[in-house]
Amino acid sequence: MKAAFRATLLTFAALLPVVAGAADGWNPDGRGTSTWHVEPSEGTCNVSQATNRARRAGIYRTDLVYRDENVLTLRGLTGWGDRREITFANVRGCPEIGFQDLQQSQPAR
Repeated sequence: MKAAFRATLLTFAALLPVVAGAADGWNPDGRGTSTWHVEPSEGTCNVSQATNRARRAGIYRTDLVYRDENVLTLRGLTGWGDRREITFANVRGCPEIGFQDLQQSQPAR
């Protein structure tokens, strides 16, 4: 009885990483951490893709400020602390439509 249970347990332990790695969801990135990965629906741009493209354009700490069936607009900070807004088309590949520098209001003296 114990041998059969042990064999079954070892079989499940051996198959678990294979089954878990095939599905979308938590994927290891090779550095001891994991990331959540879900593919967007075909032909659209999701927030994760837009955030990654904004980061590559030099805009960090982004927040989604507007989204509809045509565009996604993110707002964040540049490396120098300036506020910037970037807009992407909601199509495959998330092409950048444009960006805008946002002026910070100066306190009254």
